[in-house]
Amino acid sequence: MVRIYLAQEHDWVVRQRLTLLNMIVELPESVTLADICRGLNLPLSTAYVWLRAWRKHGYSGLNHPLETGEGVPGRRAALGETDLVELRLLLERQPTWTTAQVRELIKERWNVDYSPSQVARILRNKLKMRFGKPYPHDFRRPPDAAAQLEENLIRVYSDLMDQGLSEKDIALGFLDEASPQLTANTARVWHFGKGAVVKDTTKRKANTVGFYAIAGRSVHDFLSESTAAAIAEFLPKIRAANAEYSVVVVVLDNFASHHASVLQKAAEDNDILLVYLPPYSPDLNPVEFIWKTIKRAISIRFVHSTEEMRKVITAGWSDAAIHCTFAKSWIERFVGSVITYKSICT
Repeated sequence: MVRIYLAQEHDWVVRQRLTLLNMIVELPESVTLADICRGLNLPLSTAYVWLRAWRKHGYSGLNHPLETGEGVPGRRAALGETDLVELRLLLERQPTWTTAQVRELIKERWNVDYSPSQVARILRNKLKMRFGKPYPHDFRRPPDAAAQLEENLIRVYSDLMDQGLSEKDIALGFLDEASPQLTANTARVWHFGKGAVVKDTTKRKANTVGFYAIAGRSVHDFLSESTAAAIAEFLPKIRAANAEYSVVVVVLDNFASHHASVLQKAAEDNDILLVYLPPYSPDLNPVEFIWKTIKRAISIRFVHSTEEMRKVITAGWSDAAIHCTFAKSWIERFVGSVITYKSICT
């Protein structure tokens, strides 16, 4: 009977319950109910509820295993709407949770032993929470980092406009360096089996510097060494690519070489204004997303040489840097009050 019902069942919830029963029937007696529950990621107490419902009411019992025969038909939710509101308030007390932590919280507060998959469905479907890798923030990062950057940019633009410049005279972009590695493994791909990929893991040096412009033209180059002098030699290339602008505003992080006198002098000679991000705030630099795009491209390639690696980086930069999608929210957040760059992304 179980096999017949399982073959005909389309409701995935009921299919899970029938699958449990079918495994009890088909597997050897040496396999315990606890073993089966571990395989199905299911609490043992839930399995006993389903078994009792089957023995007492058959197939109809599996449809409503918690129905006692009294009141409104159907399975009653262990957590009601009021409970879900309270759960949300409890979860808002800290920024991140694991499924196991939430499961334990529900068990302690309401004495309900949900399976991990049930907890995930509640968090995703009912509380609209997101599940992903949290972005790490350094503990030394100022709590008002975003506000500091916005204030600095508004001051720079106000000063330039007081000098008689308009936003059309000002190029704006982000400078950063990266050194993509052949061992990068960041791309998600569909595959059968283990999804292994054969790669050449030889260390190949391809230090890259890039200027990602949201007003103006983007440009990149390769550095012979990651020094202030080498980066300073890149600034004239930014200026040459944006010669029609009166000034170029370059946003960059607080890496030691970025504060070196040789870089400051090169910026001054090329009418470039350097605006530094607050300390330990790399997430406020949209060029980071371009580097991630390039690293994903490298992670699925078999790169045979340093020259080929540079070609892959150049192609990735050319494809990504022509879009301002990476910086759309940045524009709205940090310069939307003083300039109309938002129209660039429409």
